[in-house]
Amino acid sequence: MEYTIVDGEEYIEEIKKLDREISYSFVRFPISYEEYEERHEELFESLLSQGEHKFFVALNERSELLGHVWICITLDTVDYVKIAYIYDIEVVKWARGLGIGSALLRKAEEWAKERGAKKIVLRVEIDNPAVKWYEERGYKARALIMEKPI
Repeated sequence: MEYTIVDGEEYIEEIKKLDREISYSFVRFPISYEEYEERHEELFESLLSQGEHKFFVALNERSELLGHVWICITLDTVDYVKIAYIYDIEVVKWARGLGIGSALLRKAEEWAKERGAKKIVLRVEIDNPAVKWYEERGYKARALIMEKPI
């Protein structure tokens, strides 16, 4: 399948829609989809209010969204250096395994390097099969997020 990676800012609404469809399955607290949509929008806008953000999308020959990556330049709270944080990288289910995610990740890494980031950071759930995918691309676990329901 032919695809191109392009700047994604004009595809924000499609990116949000794809993210809602995929990430709702990761929610571990019982909330309705309607409440989830509302919170998703609030979080999206809140995250955009800080840092330098960039979106890249993969489009097929009909300009349909196949995937996206959302990356932000910020400061590391431990090492105090400029970092790039990947908020999101997703590919539609039917287009997975075609190299689209890898191409999006490379594009995000190039963009971050051009802006002087010293490293790229992301969060992935420990039981997500993507952990192995990231490791195959040179990412290593450095910290552990601890949580306790209250």
